[in-house]
Amino acid sequence: MNQSWDPVYRRVRRQTSLVATLSLFCGMVAIGVAACTQDKSANAEAGRSPSSDLARVEELSALLTKEDIMRGVGEDVSRNHFPEQARFEVGSIPVMARLEYGIQAEEQAYMEKLLSQYRPDYGAFVAVDAKTGRVITMVSRVQGRETLENLTLKATFPAASIFKIVTAGAVLDTNKASPETRIAFNGANHTLYRRNVVETKENRWTRRMTLREAFGSSVNTIFGKLGLFYAGPEILRSYAERFHFNQPIRADFPVQIGYTRFTAQDPWSVASAASGFTLDNTMSPLQGAMIAAAVANDGVMMEPYIVDRMFDEQGRAMYTAAPRRSHIVVGPETAKSLRELFEQTVMAGTSRKSFRQAVHKRRFEDVEFGGKTGSLTGLNPKGKCDWFVGYARFGDQRIAVAALTVNEAKWRVKSSNLAQMYLTQYIRSVGKFDTSSESKR
Repeated sequence: MNQSWDPVYRRVRRQTSLVATLSLFCGMVAIGVAACTQDKSANAEAGRSPSSDLARVEELSALLTKEDIMRGVGEDVSRNHFPEQARFEVGSIPVMARLEYGIQAEEQAYMEKLLSQYRPDYGAFVAVDAKTGRVITMVSRVQGRETLENLTLKATFPAASIFKIVTAGAVLDTNKASPETRIAFNGANHTLYRRNVVETKENRWTRRMTLREAFGSSVNTIFGKLGLFYAGPEILRSYAERFHFNQPIRADFPVQIGYTRFTAQDPWSVASAASGFTLDNTMSPLQGAMIAAAVANDGVMMEPYIVDRMFDEQGRAMYTAAPRRSHIVVGPETAKSLRELFEQTVMAGTSRKSFRQAVHKRRFEDVEFGGKTGSLTGLNPKGKCDWFVGYARFGDQRIAVAALTVNEAKWRVKSSNLAQMYLTQYIRSVGKFDTSSESKR
């Protein structure tokens, strides 16, 4: 080799060795980074650490909604089953949770006993706290076989005269009438003939009755007139939607939608709907309880819920239900007027016999009872549907109920009797009234 090139050669070799060493080092670093990345990916694939999962669950639990609860237990509740545990998706993390329901065991057992004792072909009963929407009793029973569906959530029953609450609410809230407005009519109380609704001429058979009396006695012709001439189809439809007809009910369990079907092009359909003398108005017992609850709660309807609290497998609280207002159905003054009509039903109207003892007993002298009855033969299931929706107001309590019995032939108990027995039993269980003095007499 040429000696003049030797220093250059040695310098080039040193630089080449340095580059190779740096390249080797960088390669090793890259391999290490890749390995770490693969390890992290593998750990992520295997699942996050328990501590990170717990933190994520606690973070997302505060965001649980009624829809989330319904996805976990809705199918069970619709089948009349209330599981103690259920699996939920909190974010993307599956969590097994223990459930606490708002249902009160004593009252639930009492109503189950009553329905078992009186044995209607079909029976459904719902009670809710009108101020919060919490369901405190939910009983569904079919005589002679296990209940395969929760009848309290089924909206195939004719609403019958319960729809008169909508009609009354519409004319009262729009100042078309007051409880003391007198309406002239011909015909019997519980029939509905076109000529008696449409014709306005008075004769020697014409009677006059206040709205309060007509509600308590459930006079079909008067409510046909109220729907057709006082409210009209548009106002009546608007208030029907306020009372949750043709509208979904937001809850933590699935409820079928109740419907009303009438058109301005068919005036007779308006009169029939307003009086409840039609199969085109349908509702569930749960909706019936909500209607009564809105009246008892000064016109405010609350969203119903059945799950009170949820806990994870370590016993940590992960959900607590909070009362949530659905909407204002009628103004507070209208609600007060409606309660006058409801009181007429139990004091002197269609359920006076069922509530006679309750409204006159000293132990219940500070209780305000109210309600509305209805009856009509339905098709799904077949049989005579007998309704009572109502409430008891005492102290700061507002308890609303809906009782429904369906019988194919033989009657064994009226729904108003079931409601009266439940409400008086509930009041006793609350312990507000001292019954010792009465028991000694």
